[in-house]
Amino acid sequence: MKIMVIDGNSILNRAFYGIRQLSNHEGLPTNAVYGFLATLFKLREDEKPDRTVVCFDVREKTFRHLKFDSYKATRKGMPDELAAQLPVMKETLDAMGVVRCELAGYEADDLIGTISRKADENGDTCVVVTGDRDSLQLIGGGTTVLLVSTKMGQTTYETYDTEKFRERYGFDPIRLIDLKALMGDASDNIPGVPGIGEKTAMQLLHDFGSLEGVYANLEDEKIKKGARAKLEAGAQSAKDSYWLATIDRNAPLALDVANLPEEHRDEAALYELLTRLEFKNFIKKLGLSGAYTAPRLPELRTLRIQNAAEAFGLLDALTEAGRVFAVIPETLGAMCLLEADTAAMLFADDFADADWDALLRRLFGGAIELVLHDAKPVAAALLARGIQPEGIVFDTCLAAYLLDPTQSGYDLPRVALAYCSTELPELDLDDPAAVSPLGGQEQTEQACARHAGAVRAIYQEAASRVEELGMRKLYYEIELPLMRILAEMETVGCAVAPDELRAFGERLDVRIHELIAQIYRDADGEFNINSPKQLGEVLFEKLHLPAPKKTKTGYSTNVDVLERIAEDHPVVPKILEYRQLTKLKSTYVDGLLKVVSQKDGRIHTHFQQTVTATGRLSSTDPNLQNIPVRTELGRELRRMFVAPDTEHVLIDADYSQIELRVLAHISQDAHMIEAFRSGQDIHAATAAKVYHVPLDEVTPQMRSSCKAVNFGIVYGISDFSLAQDIGVTRKEAGEFIRAYLATYPGVAKYMEDIKENAREKGYVSTLFGRRRALPELKSKNFNIRSFGERVAMNTPIQGTAADIIKIAMVRVHDRLLREGLESRLILQVHDELILEAPKTEQETAMRLLKEEMEAAFVMDAPLVAEAKAGHSWYDTK
Repeated sequence: MKIMVIDGNSILNRAFYGIRQLSNHEGLPTNAVYGFLATLFKLREDEKPDRTVVCFDVREKTFRHLKFDSYKATRKGMPDELAAQLPVMKETLDAMGVVRCELAGYEADDLIGTISRKADENGDTCVVVTGDRDSLQLIGGGTTVLLVSTKMGQTTYETYDTEKFRERYGFDPIRLIDLKALMGDASDNIPGVPGIGEKTAMQLLHDFGSLEGVYANLEDEKIKKGARAKLEAGAQSAKDSYWLATIDRNAPLALDVANLPEEHRDEAALYELLTRLEFKNFIKKLGLSGAYTAPRLPELRTLRIQNAAEAFGLLDALTEAGRVFAVIPETLGAMCLLEADTAAMLFADDFADADWDALLRRLFGGAIELVLHDAKPVAAALLARGIQPEGIVFDTCLAAYLLDPTQSGYDLPRVALAYCSTELPELDLDDPAAVSPLGGQEQTEQACARHAGAVRAIYQEAASRVEELGMRKLYYEIELPLMRILAEMETVGCAVAPDELRAFGERLDVRIHELIAQIYRDADGEFNINSPKQLGEVLFEKLHLPAPKKTKTGYSTNVDVLERIAEDHPVVPKILEYRQLTKLKSTYVDGLLKVVSQKDGRIHTHFQQTVTATGRLSSTDPNLQNIPVRTELGRELRRMFVAPDTEHVLIDADYSQIELRVLAHISQDAHMIEAFRSGQDIHAATAAKVYHVPLDEVTPQMRSSCKAVNFGIVYGISDFSLAQDIGVTRKEAGEFIRAYLATYPGVAKYMEDIKENAREKGYVSTLFGRRRALPELKSKNFNIRSFGERVAMNTPIQGTAADIIKIAMVRVHDRLLREGLESRLILQVHDELILEAPKTEQETAMRLLKEEMEAAFVMDAPLVAEAKAGHSWYDTK
């Protein structure tokens, strides 16, 4: 029999520090449990053990502590975020039927050692899984040790048997105890022999075989005089350390290792635990379902309506029903409407086209209060059909996002798992078989009802939490209205000039082919420029350019590496230009041409409202947020976004340095506020103060350096990063940052205060109540904690700026409607809004856009927006 024995504390600890902070919607940390289970499942697949045992330490003092108070005395306590996961981990293992061992007075190592000894005596093989090298002393007979390490979410495994141990250390595994007796172990506070380090200890063991052998040969000439004196003085310490380092393989363990029980999962308990933890992938991996658990959603009656008169009667009744919970596919081909305990099902195929259209218009006419999950695609589909989507009073997807903005997605099954501890059945209302009487019609109706029930359950919790957390205005006055506006913008799209786009692509192709020929000439031969491996070989082996450290996959040829060696050979700038142009061609020229609508010749991007943790919008298919602006060629792409005809123009307005203005307002730094109020160039004004020169003596270089700090400071820019950005030494950059913070003491105070407040509260928020939880701030890992501090400083700034642009969008949209203008919002890119307007409305729309953007929020550092008009996006800049 093959037994796998896992050091539970070690693997859980490594998972906690090796995997980014995760939590469920309750705020329970989950990263350690997630990492432990991922490791367990991987090991079971690889090792295929017959039985698994997990051993844990207990809180009581062990026999080692009772004899030596100093044992492990220097270890820091378990972080609260890890301690909260320990009982959950044990509960999960119990539900899985995995044997779990712990014994008062003994460490997990002792239990592991005892189990491995008994397994060996029984003729079984034992694989010890740990992240602690102490267990390597157990190697021998049928026992091997599998060392686990986790870094940046990547887990690696290394198996040690006697041969590999000897190869690595030069002596037998049992002599690891002797090594620790000599050199000590700081992590366990085992003293060893004071003054004897690892190198000397290793050499002594190679020369004399054991601790006993060393002390039997103290007079041997191989031992230097200084080492001899230390060994003589530390003899008792060595003896004590040997005892401390020795794993007790005779712990009084009641476990019958020869007859370990088979695993019998408690499916219901395990499903409930994993749903609470929101481990959807593990639920799927283990083939679990909610069939054997008490339903978290009440059973609902389904009612199939196929008669138009009955359908209209239902909608009339629902106008008096309060909230109605709806499940509607993006194709608008079906609707499930839940009120009380009845889910009414209507399918487009059962109605005449005119009747179905009329039903949709009645449903979304504003008289019925509708709650949907992810309403924007439905709203956009209605708008494309000429129906105004009125009456959507709540979107559970938006609420789930606001309440926990760092999740990887907010689809209904995922959110239902978090809020209802329920796994929803699959549902595809666009599948003809799903609504066929000969297919799965009944199952579809039941599934649809479950989905609608989940929307109601999520609403009941999320709506109250939005209120409790002070997000009412943020939700009902910003995010929810914005959902409708984004749907309109997606439906309208923006006009492009495809012929000009193709011509631009052809110009790029000409230059790309020129570059290819020049690169081959400079490299003295042809190769695949797009292959990092071949490019690395050409640059660093053939041309002998200064090489970065070679990795397993070859040399790095990323942009940072190439920019560092750009002046070392003429081929490098050409490669950089080649990469830039090929990306422009493939991603933007070819990519944009592919998504031009055949119906109206316009591009219809999809705005993502629930993706970024800061609240910023993003766009996909295509991503218009990333249209290049740093190079002239990149900016040329903006010429391709045009007004639809000569009777229209594009109007563009963007905020001037909105994040710095928000920083000035939040930090209440008097100097920065005054610079903005007086209309000064903030970067030049900063340079004048930092360099102690009059404003008119600020050089472009001074301004550029201060611009880098202005934009980097709230991102926690380091002296190292700033040094690279402005081309100075790290020491000079550090002095520059200190001078900057002395210039703006309010900013310096804000940076410290926000980190401290975030540690106390566990989150940061924008001026409009948008929250982001920051468990990273309590991490013992420096890198994770530093990340949390940077996020704490930046989120209130960037998030508030994101809120302001959203408010501006709502204000601009509403005022255009109030004034009866034809002008309409078509694009939002970061801090920039773009209107498409008839030329007859140009001046009015420009004034309106500027006024509403500047009035979006009153700050001590006033908002400034400038509007310009032109035929193309390029012309407005």
